[in-house]
Amino acid sequence: MINRYAELLLLIGRLLERADNYSRIINVYYSMRDELVEEEQGYTWERLVAAVGDIEEFKRVQPQASERAVLHYLTFERSNEDSIFSCVQQARTHIRTLRPMLPVELWDIINSFYLWLKEQEVNKMMPQSPYMFYKRVNEWLSMFNGAADSTMVRGQSWNLLQSGKFLERLNGTVRIIHATYGNLLRDTKQLNEEARYNRFLVLLKSCGGYEAFRKFHAQDVRLAEVTEFLLRNAEFPRSVRFAIDSLASYVEINPLVHQSIKTLSIQTSDVLACIRANKQRYGDHVTEEVQLLLQQLLHSQGDLGSFIAEACLQVEEQQDPVEI
Repeated sequence: MINRYAELLLLIGRLLERADNYSRIINVYYSMRDELVEEEQGYTWERLVAAVGDIEEFKRVQPQASERAVLHYLTFERSNEDSIFSCVQQARTHIRTLRPMLPVELWDIINSFYLWLKEQEVNKMMPQSPYMFYKRVNEWLSMFNGAADSTMVRGQSWNLLQSGKFLERLNGTVRIIHATYGNLLRDTKQLNEEARYNRFLVLLKSCGGYEAFRKFHAQDVRLAEVTEFLLRNAEFPRSVRFAIDSLASYVEINPLVHQSIKTLSIQTSDVLACIRANKQRYGDHVTEEVQLLLQQLLHSQGDLGSFIAEACLQVEEQQDPVEI
């Protein structure tokens, strides 16, 4: 496989997972805005941007974090390379380049999705139902993943696409945990038990993990249990551990990549050990020590992404195996 094609496959996996992640998080924050106490309404919109993207860049484009401004910026803004529209547009361009290598179903789905999304805008979405809009976005992306799962040969192209998906999934989960801990640390004096509980629900639902979490912990929605579930649960497909294990199975043998994966696994264990120790000393509260460890984890997953991208440039020409 030509290394440029390898890079595009990795990007397709990342871009579509990012769009799926944004859509789910926006929908969760939007649907739970009425459950937040009145003084948290500013938190809902400005910190939504901070949880998934660059808040400083947003403020440069939109001076005030209003509901419509945030939804437009994260969903439709063409100048924002990470908006849902931009991610889908870029993925469509890359898939068009790789059409001879990929099942025709993938092009049909992404092209139809793009053409529908191009006709949407925030002023058209708001009078109807933002919830239904973002639900439909997630359904389009689930359709794409389902088609890829059922039609792609399990070879190099598949491995690269999945590597991109789980790399972005790792980034999304670590980023939302880090943002939640930072917000809890800043707001701890203002939050009562109900407000803390709602923050934990937002965190779980933002990662698509609320129903799965209840299977392991029932109604025991506490900070330590929620964090441990999202970091180390081996059966939940959006946990950090699941993403790390998946990357280890999909990426090509590369010393830098595998060392980076090992480092991430060790750092994840360090975060959990710190959370458990702090729970013994301070109860179910956030500490700066945990926040710093999460920051290191965030940096390490960024390094892993760079190593995998560099490895794509070294991919040797190789045809995917043909199934008989």
